[in-house]
Amino acid sequence: MRILITNTGPWGTGSGTVADGVMTELKRRGHEVMAFFPDSGFPGNGYEKYYGDEESYHIVKFPIVYHGVSLYTFPLIIEDPNPRNYTDAWTFKDLTAAELEAYLSYMKEELEKVIRDFKPDVIECQHIWALDHLILQMDRRYICVAHHSDQLGFLYDQRMQPITIQSAKKAAYIFAISDYVKEEVLSLYDVDPKQVIVTANGYDQTIFAPDEQLNRQTVLTELGYSNLENYPIITFCGKISKTKGIDVLLEANKYIQEKTKAYILIMGSGNLDTLSKSEREKLHMENVLILGQRSQRELAMLHNIAKLSVLPSRSEGFGIAALEAMGCKKPVVVTRVGGLPSFAVGKIVERENAKDLAEGILEILNMETLPYDTICQQALRTANKYSWENIVNIRMKYYSQEAANQQLTAAYCR
Repeated sequence: MRILITNTGPWGTGSGTVADGVMTELKRRGHEVMAFFPDSGFPGNGYEKYYGDEESYHIVKFPIVYHGVSLYTFPLIIEDPNPRNYTDAWTFKDLTAAELEAYLSYMKEELEKVIRDFKPDVIECQHIWALDHLILQMDRRYICVAHHSDQLGFLYDQRMQPITIQSAKKAAYIFAISDYVKEEVLSLYDVDPKQVIVTANGYDQTIFAPDEQLNRQTVLTELGYSNLENYPIITFCGKISKTKGIDVLLEANKYIQEKTKAYILIMGSGNLDTLSKSEREKLHMENVLILGQRSQRELAMLHNIAKLSVLPSRSEGFGIAALEAMGCKKPVVVTRVGGLPSFAVGKIVERENAKDLAEGILEILNMETLPYDTICQQALRTANKYSWENIVNIRMKYYSQEAANQQLTAAYCR
């Protein structure tokens, strides 16, 4: 089977992780897979992997001047930072009518090339957004994946609503990454509930796994933080944004440091400058290290030497970052939002409550050895259920139906 996977943005985000995971498992099973996405060409983690494999990745390059209209980078669905874009990159909402038309025309032109040359049996579009709209214009069948960021985008950008409603209604199926996202899809797009399939996200179990041989001191020394050896470590992996609750975590840090000296390692794109002055004044930065965007292997190493991981999101469709930490046999402290409560092992707290968040973190930091080891084992057992093999097993049922429908359509047209 030949599967084309499209994405509104490149790698380094949740949807990119899903596309990668599904793609790798499909290839392992012997299928031919092509990924299609835009990128601005910045150097960074993964550059060689994606730009060095033209048979697997069709990258639509930005910046470009298309028919006299300048597009300095690819647009984002919502304002949250993207590791492959400028800190203040524009969103679809920021585009003028001429810029939006140029973007859509450029992407359609590139999609037509890929579909003509690759001849996919199945097309899976990450996000109910612009690319599925273009594929619909080509009179092609497709499956959408609802990630929650696109549902946030629907509410943020009214101009895109007619396009996305039509895309959702015409999709063969919509894969929703959690029950929460399924409810969002049903409320926003007025689609048939039978059309929406809940299929959770997975994580790379070859990378995010317990490493009993890992030397904590060696890892910290390599990072340049050998002085942290005797202190508990808390990891945060995600965009440095209010959506991910970074401000709540750094407010909670005040209560944490009053009780115990622990270090918070923050890994992800973005920076605190996006917060207002009054918001920044509430932050407590003692023992906080902002490490920026890191490779998955580095994240796994840091999870392995941490005591726990935290994801205090205000809004979250699923929460792969929490699952990855659990795969490293670590409990998590997360907020009661989106898909997180359905799988998180550790502590679930209310969102936007710094004191509640701090108490949840301190509860795990102060656990005795036996209950802590028990919760770590439970985290790992739960995470192991979310393999890409299991996720793709669900997808294959619908892929097979779509491939058969595609053949029937082609035969009818002949």
